[in-house]
Amino acid sequence: MHMKNINGKDEYDTKCRFIIQLGKAAHAYGSPAIRLESYLKRLSQAFEIKGEFQSTPTDMIFAFQRDEEDWQKIHVTSAAGGLDLTKLPRLDDLVNEVIAGDVSISDADTRLKEIDKSPDPYGNVILAIGYAAVGAGIAGVFSGSWTDILFSTLISLVVFAMVWQAGRKGGWVADWLPLSSAFVAGLLAVTIKHAVPELNYVLVTVAGIIVLVPGFSVSIGVAELVNNHVVSGLTNLTNGLVYLFKQFLGAWLAFSIVIALGPLPSATSTAIDPSWNWACVPAMFMGLVLVFQTAPRYLLWALVSCSLGYGGVLLGSALMGSNLGNLLGAVAVGVFANVWEWKSGRPGSIVLLPAITTLVSGSIGLRGLVASAQGDAAGSGQFMEMFLIAATLTAGLLIANTLVKPKKTL
Repeated sequence: MHMKNINGKDEYDTKCRFIIQLGKAAHAYGSPAIRLESYLKRLSQAFEIKGEFQSTPTDMIFAFQRDEEDWQKIHVTSAAGGLDLTKLPRLDDLVNEVIAGDVSISDADTRLKEIDKSPDPYGNVILAIGYAAVGAGIAGVFSGSWTDILFSTLISLVVFAMVWQAGRKGGWVADWLPLSSAFVAGLLAVTIKHAVPELNYVLVTVAGIIVLVPGFSVSIGVAELVNNHVVSGLTNLTNGLVYLFKQFLGAWLAFSIVIALGPLPSATSTAIDPSWNWACVPAMFMGLVLVFQTAPRYLLWALVSCSLGYGGVLLGSALMGSNLGNLLGAVAVGVFANVWEWKSGRPGSIVLLPAITTLVSGSIGLRGLVASAQGDAAGSGQFMEMFLIAATLTAGLLIANTLVKPKKTL
């Protein structure tokens, strides 16, 4: 690669620093460990540098070695996780330009800072609508009533306000978000139950915090363990379960406090007609792609991916039960994401992540924990089913990657 005004050791150090900055940025924008490590390896080879990389949800290790030397230069850094499907493809474009020699590394450093500071494609109003759409859609898909859908929508907006505040304040406010959001959602839902006896307060609580439920983290953890990424896999799995437990604790505390003050009404509601699912499902899809900050030009493709995954679930479930449905849904999403990645040159994560989130198991696990705490014997079975679904999704993605090899993008 042609490098201007950089020679010898300075050139080597500059390349290493760029790889480090790129890795930290990609990690912050949501590139999974499996893809990120492979991508950094390809980049170091393009720079003619020997590099080994390890990524976990909280840390990254970069090791560089010159061909003629035995020692390694090792850089260890903490890395904040996150998700931004708008910045990730821009990062991929920048790297391709650097490798092609169209952009110098010094200019690329400036571009990295510009990408990081670029505003989100959607303002807070649109993002709040996304939260509300996911809450309403989930309540409908889980056979809630119109009353459940209404209050799920309203509580989702309250949760969004808490997420927005946690993003501004950071610190302990962000640390307590999983417990505090579940507590507030549960407290509102179970209190409303006294005024609206037919309300399914457990469903409304779960639907209200569904965007924060870490089912994807659990599924990614299982997938990374299967691919021998033990450290990252265990960290993702453990973080997901701890986050889930915090949400359960918040909801359980809210329910216990209100129920201790007086018995809840025993009335139940009637689920909406199943034909309305065809309105709830698209609302859920659209809400998810907005919450994931999917760039407007990729919205249609992300929605197609979500539809294929959900269609696979319906087809497989009709043929041989829910487990085959989850498997077919994951295969359909994985194959589509890989094909789209090859055709468009964009990271497949853009269309993969929202679609996989529609299939993940976290909501089932949370509902199982809450049900167990309320004395429902079926609750523990629901919680264990979360791991079965995660394993099934992992198997589906492995099959998809066998059928269509993924391109080496972020």
